Amino acid sequence: MVDIRRATIKDAEKISSLGRKTFDESYGEFFNNKNNLVSYLDGAFSIDKIKSSLIKPENLYWLVTDAYNSLPIGYAKLKLDSPLEFIDGEHTCKLQRIYLLQGYEAKGIGGKLHKCIVQAAIDNKYNCIWLSNLKLKKQAVTFYKKKGYQIAGEHNFTIGDETFEFWAMKTKLK
Repeated sequence: MVDIRRATIKDAEKISSLGRKTFDESYGEFFNNKNNLVSYLDGAFSIDKIKSSLIKPENLYWLVTDAYNSLPIGYAKLKLDSPLEFIDGEHTCKLQRIYLLQGYEAKGIGGKLHKCIVQAAIDNKYNCIWLSNLKLKKQAVTFYKKKGYQIAGEHNFTIGDETFEFWAMKTKLK
């Protein structure tokens, strides 16, 4: 059993720590140069960067904790007002991050977290969510396809001297 709640600035250290660990668990194996990974983790998940992101009104965060021991096990981030070149004329937001620690996947937690995100997007009058998914992460692509996402295009993301190929996926909200 888990608890899912909206995160606040007081959760910055937990999200920073979760971000570093879950990103490494999810993508670390795809880096040929571990220095690129470490540099990215240091920049993207510094406590100051997370605090700065948490206070922006367009960023909505959720924190997932294990209900038995109250330890943080995952988080998500939705960025409101985030248009995408592959989506014409839509009032769109971006599911920027949804991560769980290893061992908590495939237990329905990601689905529950996704429902919270979708409801927040609907409550904020958005009619489309998009996300980027590493092409090599086929299990994640399958997860999002089951949630109604379709591939809308593709793009690259460079970290250090390494470039990764991503699918841009979108879904319309009801």
